[in-house]
Amino acid sequence: MRHCIGTALIALAFSASADQANMDVGAEIIGKCQIEAVTPIDFGDLEQTAGNSADRVAVGGLNYWCSLGMRYNISMDDGLNSSKGSRRMRGQAATNSLEYLTYELRPRRGESGSGLGPQFPEVFDMEATVKGRDYEILSVGGLLDSVVVTISP
Repeated sequence: MRHCIGTALIALAFSASADQANMDVGAEIIGKCQIEAVTPIDFGDLEQTAGNSADRVAVGGLNYWCSLGMRYNISMDDGLNSSKGSRRMRGQAATNSLEYLTYELRPRRGESGSGLGPQFPEVFDMEATVKGRDYEILSVGGLLDSVVVTISP
């Protein structure tokens, strides 16, 4: 009798069946752009001369990266002190607080691209110009504007 019970238990153990299924494991890389550093555009000291002040060019830029393969565009607003589509720096001192100096701002290369990933940061240089004739008539003091640069997918 013991032999029959043992055989029955072995038969039950082998008669059970296994099942299996695939389980997906996934993730999604979220594309992004990140500005790592900003180099301001600084014209330095502008020296006035009688009717012959030189135009001045200054360069600034952004160090940034965008996710590998992500398409992006870089844009700049008109600044805090713009008027009729012209970017302007506003006087910061008591002597020139109502005065403005117009400047032109342009990128030194294309404003769109495809990201190379965080291991390969890129540089977006901007060049700005002030005309000598525009700052010859201004009072002593600092001038300032702030332009928002946006990198968007």
